[in-house]
Formats: sequence, structure tokens, C-alpha cells
Amino acid sequence: MERTLLDLRPPGRWLGRRAHLYRGVDSTNRIAESVARNGAPEGTIVLADQQSAGRGRLGRSFWSPPGRSVYLSVVLRPEEPLEEIPRYVFAAAVAVAEAVKQALGAAVQPEIKWPNDVLLDGRKTSGINLPAQVEGQRVLSCVLGIGVNVNVEADEIPEELREIATSLRIAGGKAVCRVSFAERLLGGLEDEIERLRREGFAGTLDRWLKSFRMQGARVRIGGPGFTRELEGIVQGVDTDGALLLRAGHATHRILAGDVALLAGPE
Repeated sequence: MERTLLDLRPPGRWLGRRAHLYRGVDSTNRIAESVARNGAPEGTIVLADQQSAGRGRLGRSFWSPPGRSVYLSVVLRPEEPLEEIPRYVFAAAVAVAEAVKQALGAAVQPEIKWPNDVLLDGRKTSGINLPAQVEGQRVLSCVLGIGVNVNVEADEIPEELREIATSLRIAGGKAVCRVSFAERLLGGLEDEIERLRREGFAGTLDRWLKSFRMQGARVRIGGPGFTRELEGIVQGVDTDGALLLRAGHATHRILAGDVALLAGPE
């Protein structure tokens, strides 16, 4: 009998030792934030087969159909200062990209769109967010939310998302065991978090850059915090992971924002 997500057995040492597994929830992030406030230890995971109100980055909704994908949230209790917390998003993107490679084989190469979307054939298959509970400048906890479209069929994607969304099944041409994928992802995520903490951000960024192909691309950046959109050419990222955008005669250092690709590398 095929295993379901409720049969998940996280392979790690601390990530997933406490797990809340659901058939359906409104948002795994909401539940993870709640258990974090109530003292849940670092590494607690919340995973669901379906979300009715999944959360994306910058407060947006995340399309979350049942029986097709992986939606999980991880409670973290980092000791780093607040300004370094976004580094966990880079570590998560590396883990997702590696899990996708392992699931689909070398013929399919995922791409990371700064800072956190994992793309296949130029379309989004995964999103990552990291809301934090902060007291003053101290991070009490944060929740690493990850959603991956695994076995979604092309005709199941809402029409308004078909130009920008895809799944492992569509890109790889075959179904993927969601339980095995989730276990592989959790194991890789634990490894990446430990490496980040042990070795620092430089190594994480090096691994992230192996899947980053935006340099030289023309993009438009906007969203919360922008009084006007910026359009320019991506110059790369700096050692802190900030996006460097050449717009006119100035180079802007972007810490957060919505990025729309307008053209390929020039």
C-alpha cells in the first residue's frame, strides 16, 4: 500500500522529532506559530495534505490543493541577530533545490529566483517564507514555511497561475512519492541549517549560487516598502545575500521585494 503523508518518518536528529501531521488545515504556518508561542521545541514540524488558507511570502496566499503537494512549517529558535534571520531562507532554498534534483534526476535542473522561489522551466514550483516572533531586537522564534507543488497536473493549475506555476510532475514527466520527497527534504534541510550555523553564511550562499541564474536578467522589483517600482539589470548578490540591481546610473541594494523577470540574460 502506498504511504501517505500521515506515515511520514522524518529522518533527522532534531528536525521533525516532534511532528504535527494533518489531513487538512487552514495554514501550517499559523499552527506552527501557535505551538511555538506555547513553547514547542526547535525542530517541531507541522505538515498537512491540504491548506485552505496557505500563506505565501509578504502576506500573500499560497495555492494549496489536496493530495498533490507538500506543505510544511518548521519551528526554529535561532540565536542569530534579527538581521541575519533571512539567511535561513537561503538555506531552505538550497535544500528544496537539492531535493528536487534527487527526485527528478540530472536531466531537470531547478533554478532559484532571488531570494527563495525554486523554479522549473522558468515557472515556480516552490515558495518559502519565514515569519518571526520578535521581542525588541531579539528573535523568540520563527517559522520556516515551505510549499512544494509535487504531483499537480497542468490542467489543475488555476488559469491565472498557469504562466508562472508548475510542479515536479509536470517538469519531470512522472509522479513523485510525496512522502519520500518530504523525508528527503527534511533531511536535507536539517543538514543545511546545521552547516549554516556551523560554517557561516558564505558556504550557504555558495551552494545557493549554484542554482541562481538571474545575473544579467532584466527585472522589475516592487512590493511593500517600495514607493515606486524599480526596473533594471541584475548584477548579482552581495555577501549578505542582498540583490544588486543596476537601474540607470545607480546600483541598488535590495533586501526584500517582489521580482518579476522581464527578459533573459543579456
